Amino acid sequence: MEVCLVEELPPTTELEEGLRNGVYLAKLAKFFAPKVVSEKKIYDVEQSRYKKSGLHFRHTDNTVQWLRAMEAIGLPKIFYPETTDVYDRKNIPRMIYCIHALSLYLFKLGIAPQIQDLLGKVDFTEEEISNMRKELEKYGIQMPAFSKIGGILASELSVDEAALHAAVIAINEAIEKGVAKQTIITLRNPNAVLTCVDDSLSQEYQKELWEAKKKKEETAKLKNSCISEEERDAYEELLTQAEIQSNIHAVNRMAAVDHINAVLREGDPENTLLALKKPEAQLPAVYPFAAAMYQNELFNLQKQNTSNYLAHEELLIAVEMLSAVALLNQALESNDLVAVQNQLRSPTIGFNNLDEAHVDRYADALLSVKQEALSQGQDTLSWNEIQNCIDMINNQIQEENERMVVLGYINEAIDEGNPLKTLDTLLLPTANIRGVDPDCAHHYQDVLFHTKSQKLRDPKNVSKVLWLDEIQQAINEANVDKNRAKQWVTLGCWVSTSVWIENNQMIS
Repeated sequence: MEVCLVEELPPTTELEEGLRNGVYLAKLAKFFAPKVVSEKKIYDVEQSRYKKSGLHFRHTDNTVQWLRAMEAIGLPKIFYPETTDVYDRKNIPRMIYCIHALSLYLFKLGIAPQIQDLLGKVDFTEEEISNMRKELEKYGIQMPAFSKIGGILASELSVDEAALHAAVIAINEAIEKGVAKQTIITLRNPNAVLTCVDDSLSQEYQKELWEAKKKKEETAKLKNSCISEEERDAYEELLTQAEIQSNIHAVNRMAAVDHINAVLREGDPENTLLALKKPEAQLPAVYPFAAAMYQNELFNLQKQNTSNYLAHEELLIAVEMLSAVALLNQALESNDLVAVQNQLRSPTIGFNNLDEAHVDRYADALLSVKQEALSQGQDTLSWNEIQNCIDMINNQIQEENERMVVLGYINEAIDEGNPLKTLDTLLLPTANIRGVDPDCAHHYQDVLFHTKSQKLRDPKNVSKVLWLDEIQQAINEANVDKNRAKQWVTLGCWVSTSVWIENNQMIS
C-alpha cells in the first residue's frame, strides 16, 4: 500500500485502527481505479475530522468506494469484507486478506508491484517435537501439515502460545463436526482466551462460525492453489482466535439487537434503556434521564421501517444522534448557553443547515422554546423540534438580509428624488411597508426626503439611512396628511354648497 500510495502508513500497531476510517483504502482505490474514485469523493481525505473527533458514520463512504473500485476491476467478490468488518472492526483479518488478494490481482494486471513475502523459511527435522504437537495431543488432534501457525513456525511456539493455538484448533475441529453443544465447550476453554460466551446462544455461535469457516476455506483454495500444503499457514483455512472472538461478538450483538427491538415494542422506557446499555449491543453511551426519548424516538423509527425492525447500523446512528440530543436538552434545562452552543456544533447530532455564524441565535431561540415546552409538561425537545427551530431562525435571518437589501434600494431612490422609483421600492414585498397608496407617490417622496434630510442634519444620529420603521412612520404621516387634505376638501365643498343654497334662498 505504501508503494502504491507513495505515502508512509502508520506503524503496524496503529494500522488496524488507522484503516477503520477508510481513507487509506479510498486512496488505494483512487490509485488502481481513478475513473471510479477521485480525490474529491474521498471523505475527510486529510483525516482532520477523524483526528479531531474520531470516526463518523460518513467514513463508511470511503470503504464503500474501495469495494466499488475492486468490483470495477473485476476482483472476485469472495474476497470482499463487509463495511462493518472495517468500520466496526468486526473482521479485520478478513480485510487484511482482501488487501493481500487485491495486491496479487493488481500485480497480475500489471497495475502494482508484487507484494513481498516477509516471512523467512527454516527447515526442521521430523524428530523435533514441538510444543504445538504436545498441546494438540491433549485434544486428540493431529498436528496440521502446515509449517506455520499464525505466521509463526510451529516449532518456535512457546508453551503459552501453543496452548492458545491448540485450543483454537480444537474449536475449529468442533465447528467442523457441527455439534453446537461440543462447540460451546471448546469456546469455554480458558486456553482459548475468549470472552462474552453465552451458553444460550450455542446454536447461533455454531451457525455463524461454520459459515465463517467455510468462507475462509473457499478463499484459501483460491489463494493457495500453487502453494504446497507444507508451506501454508494453518490459519489460512482455520479461524483464528481473533476471528472466533469477532464472530462471538457478532452473534452477541445480533441477540442484543433482537432484544432491543422486542423491548421497544413492549413500550417500557426503563427496559429499553437497560437493553441499549448492554455491552453486547455495542452502541454509544445512553443517558437515564432521556429514557422516554429513546423509547419514543426509536419506537417511531421502528414503526417506519418496512420490516418493523431496526438493524444494528440503524440503531448505532440513531442512538448516537439521540444521545447528542439528550445532552443538548440537558444543557438547555440548565440554561447553560455555552454548553448549548457546543452541543449544537457536535457532528454526531447531525442538524441540517446549521450556520456557525448564527449558533448564538439558535441557542437563544432554543432556550425560549425549551422553557415553553417545560411549562406545558414536555420534558424533552425532539430532534425534529430542534431542527424546526433552527430552520425558523434561518428563515428569519434570510428575511432580515432581504429587507436590508430592500432598505438600500429605498434609500437610494429617496436620494435620487424620483417619486415613481421610490414608489416601486416601497411596494416590494420584502419591504413589507403597509398602507402604500400609488396616488400619493409624490407626497411620499417629499415626506421621506424631508425626514431623511432632518436625520442627516442631526449630529446625534450616527446612521445615514432611514430604517424600515422610520420609513413606515413617514408613510403613516404622509397618509395622515392625505386624509386631512381629503377632509378639508370635503369640508370646503360642503361650505361652498351651503353658501350657494343660502344665497339662492335669499334671492328667491
